[in-house]
Amino acid sequence: MQFLASVLARIRALAALVTTLLFAAIFAIFLFAIFMRYVLQQPVAWADELNIILLLWVMFIAGALVLRDNEHVAFDIGWNAAPPKGRRAMGIVGAVAFGGLFLAALPGTWSYITFLWRERTTVLEWRLDLVYSCYLVFFIAVILRFGAKLIRLLGPHWRRAVDE
Repeated sequence: MQFLASVLARIRALAALVTTLLFAAIFAIFLFAIFMRYVLQQPVAWADELNIILLLWVMFIAGALVLRDNEHVAFDIGWNAAPPKGRRAMGIVGAVAFGGLFLAALPGTWSYITFLWRERTTVLEWRLDLVYSCYLVFFIAVILRFGAKLIRLLGPHWRRAVDE
């Protein structure tokens, strides 16, 4: 279990580094595009498309691998008002419901993303299945997170899972 926690921490750190570098690249490309458009009067179309793709990757990779559950935006008035056993019940229902929905939607998501190999981006002409593969990483990470949360909530140390 300690080994798994160590591996997950390394993956999270690597993903944080990669998404930070991607965000820096977005900023640099944005400044380059402004310079090209307003100083040299030669706008570059690829900069906008690349920034959109990089932002898509930053959002989904960070959401999947960097952010912890308590760092996501949440409506938690009911959660905070509930006693620990109520939170456990809500957590179990939420993990089963959302994990189950994502799991049920996984084959369709996989099918659509693999179908997109036929299409390409407008300017860079990159294959869309590669562009949107970050969504599949996000999707699988969400399923694994809800599964792990369910296991923790059903285990003997469920109070720690409620307080996370």
